[in-house]
Amino acid sequence: MKKISTCFLALLATLVFAVAGFAYDLTGGGYGQVQKNRPSIAFVLTTWEKKGIAISKTTTQDTKVQGSREEASEDGFDGSRTDIETNNRTQTDVTIGVFTENIWKKIPDAQIVDKFQQQFVKQQFNVKASDLARNIALAPSLAKTGVDPSDRAAVRKLAEKEGVNFVARGEVAVISYQRASGNKIKASLQIGVEVVNVNSGEIVATFSNAVHTVASTMEVARNGGINKAAVVAARTLSEQVLEAWISAADNGSQYTVELRNMKSARSQRMPFEKALKGIATLNSQTQPQKDIVTYAVTFRGSKSDLGMAILEAIGDKPGFDEKSFEGPNDDEGKIVFEFLK
Repeated sequence: MKKISTCFLALLATLVFAVAGFAYDLTGGGYGQVQKNRPSIAFVLTTWEKKGIAISKTTTQDTKVQGSREEASEDGFDGSRTDIETNNRTQTDVTIGVFTENIWKKIPDAQIVDKFQQQFVKQQFNVKASDLARNIALAPSLAKTGVDPSDRAAVRKLAEKEGVNFVARGEVAVISYQRASGNKIKASLQIGVEVVNVNSGEIVATFSNAVHTVASTMEVARNGGINKAAVVAARTLSEQVLEAWISAADNGSQYTVELRNMKSARSQRMPFEKALKGIATLNSQTQPQKDIVTYAVTFRGSKSDLGMAILEAIGDKPGFDEKSFEGPNDDEGKIVFEFLK
């Protein structure tokens, strides 16, 4: 009897913990829905400084900012002061800089990668290609990285090979140094990062941030600015991307489907659109050329799932056999179908 009671209590305790864990999962407290299916992300992030940059004349420290605080020793830069101007949004108008190495010097520095990885791991993301991210960040030149962070298509293709859901690309750049009061140095930096849904090509989160750090030396001011810019960007973007991931699970992701070499609206376009509307939400459509129709759709599933679902919905309709109709193919993120004759 005692043995049965002990087993019963152990089983009861297991059930209590399971229910508590499920309840916590529903609250989204730290991981929410992604505990069941964690999103994955890779990083292509770099650090830059203007070549020949020198300390300019004395400047005041009353920069107009949205946030300003004395920094403590949490991140290892005691006594520095960081002013932050933040512009974060989920639109697509943040400019990721094109840094030419005749004007800019790439700084081999992994702070930005480290801070992003730490924050996204904290949000229960599966961080992939971490060695590749550090190699890119620590490379003395872009020629040594094998990828240009300013080339969104190239970065996305790299991320596709790594099999991730998202990729973050961008940089932090030191713009200037100035003399500040108390014989200190003020470093001004700019960070710009965007996160792309690798499956759909959609930009799901963007962040732009101006940082001004005051410290005793150029090096400490620069490192403090890089560190703080990365921390704020990573924290903000991880929250935005997590929201996008949960929203996509609930409502679907945005995709672009293109029908090419279309000659007949009645026998080709109309059957294709009927099949498409049967498995996805059609948001808009355009006709950039007489024989091309482009559709923006929402679909709950991956890009490959959508392509196969369209084929299944079309079935064996006349004019859509293998000799007459080709697809799905991927062309710069678009899901492409094409009539062959």
